Amino acid sequence: MANSKPAKPPVVRRGQKRFYVKGSQAQIDQRRGFVARMLDTGATKTEIHSAVRQRFNIEWRQTDRYIAFVTSTNTRLPRARVEYRQNPQDDYYRELIKMYQDAAKR
Repeated sequence: MANSKPAKPPVVRRGQKRFYVKGSQAQIDQRRGFVARMLDTGATKTEIHSAVRQRFNIEWRQTDRYIAFVTSTNTRLPRARVEYRQNPQDDYYRELIKMYQDAAKR
């Protein structure tokens, strides 16, 4: 017999429209890796928001937090521009993608 706690029902707190359940670290890593791969392909912020919403059912605010984590900034991501692929941080994004892909395989 396992001593597992019963699952708490989701709660909609004051000021929220939907319930919130915090993701596990593995889920968070998967989401961040997905965002990093989309940034690597040159996706715009709007495209990232809609893809994350469809795949993980996450609100745009949380998606912005994942983008900020991946880009290591606390500001919002500017619109993608044509010169994005010439950005010297491309190697950084590729390393992040490799890191999250390796973590997802475990």
